[in-house]
Amino acid sequence: MKQLNVIVPYRNRESHLRRFIPALEKYLESKDIQFSISIVEQLNNKPFNRGKLLNIGFELSKDADYFCFHDVDLIPDEVDYSYSEYPVHLATNLSKDNYSECWEYYFGGVTLFNKQDFININGYSNEYWGWGFEDDDLLRRCVNFGLKVEKKEVKVPIFYGM
Repeated sequence: MKQLNVIVPYRNRESHLRRFIPALEKYLESKDIQFSISIVEQLNNKPFNRGKLLNIGFELSKDADYFCFHDVDLIPDEVDYSYSEYPVHLATNLSKDNYSECWEYYFGGVTLFNKQDFININGYSNEYWGWGFEDDDLLRRCVNFGLKVEKKEVKVPIFYGM
């Protein structure tokens, strides 16, 4: 059985984290997925650097077979976290305000990668400080490397913002 590591970039969202960890553990256990969870916290006062935190989490947990890069404010409900041969965007349907993807090529929030594909594209950029664009850059890296990218439609929403 393949080992999943869920990597969560984090700063100053304790109430989210207190709900996220037990909910994710319960969900993954119910799906019989072998997993670990890595919380990577940014402690300085600089703007948030999600990409760098996710890269650090990956470097610290390379013993896993595949990885889910997961925002702390998204809780799964009927999401397929099983191993995939190619990158998969899992945050395709959120339950906040009848959310739908803002643009066709959104690739953020919850993304699944096998180890080799993440290594091949050289992970996330470390250069995006503040909100956004690291996920757009990640998708561009996948396309430039010629990786097939999939979106798994979520039939029952994941809960956003808690």
